[in-house]
Amino acid sequence: MKVRKLSYALGAEVLGFQVTANPSAETVSELKDIFHQYQVLLFRNQPISFETHIAFSALFGELDDHSHVPEYRLEGHPHLIKVTNEGKERKKVFGQQWHSDHSQTICPSMASLLHAHDIPEVGGETMFTNMYLAFDTLSPGMQHMLEGMRAVHTVVNAGHLRGIDAELRRQKEDRNPPVLHPVVRVHPGTGRKALYVSEMLTSHFEHLSTEESAPLLQYLFKHSVQPEFVYRHQWRKHDLVMWDNRCTMHLALMDYDHAQLRRLFRTTILGDHKGEYLQCVEATA
Repeated sequence: MKVRKLSYALGAEVLGFQVTANPSAETVSELKDIFHQYQVLLFRNQPISFETHIAFSALFGELDDHSHVPEYRLEGHPHLIKVTNEGKERKKVFGQQWHSDHSQTICPSMASLLHAHDIPEVGGETMFTNMYLAFDTLSPGMQHMLEGMRAVHTVVNAGHLRGIDAELRRQKEDRNPPVLHPVVRVHPGTGRKALYVSEMLTSHFEHLSTEESAPLLQYLFKHSVQPEFVYRHQWRKHDLVMWDNRCTMHLALMDYDHAQLRRLFRTTILGDHKGEYLQCVEATA
């Protein structure tokens, strides 16, 4: 295998490799090393089946069955979720804010693998940002302060849920109660520190109100997505993109003709970090 860098900040295309359900142990080990180095991996021209997508993903860790987002699961394949503008989702598509997948859960996702089946003629791109760089470029004083802080992540903070009726909102929060995660996470594979807050799912800091938290959070959100930290992926049919949710965020762009079909499918690898439920912390405070 060879790699080709996709941007200065992060990302690499893996060349000379065909995605399969059973690559050698040596190949998987090499892919893991490349993944830790580049954070986002692109495999072009991979016309694989759902079964191969699932089996290949499982080589990197235990797969999420997406029970916390059952409305997005692919029928017959609970390890796959639909990322599409089909049907009712054409009007309101999730992912239009910067986020790390499933940070609103008690065990956030380690990685995601998204496979493109149908792509619009132009647009419909995905942006990724390097959260190592986001942390590294903060002042020493800000780094020191943030390393001792935790933040609340909650599904109902997401922009695409604003305006939904109160009962549906309550159901979503019951399924995913607010959780506390460190503002700075140490990656277990690299030992590097990464900022871990997002505009989609982070509502406020522990022990602070939403209003008190807003100025610092807004600064961190803006700081994290500077152009120098970002890779913008232009999708092609049969692309498979894998990203590390522990040290990146991503954003789905709506810059395409919605009369054209955009249909992708994603597996999610369960995480290696466990947060705390906010209600449990508050109950013992």
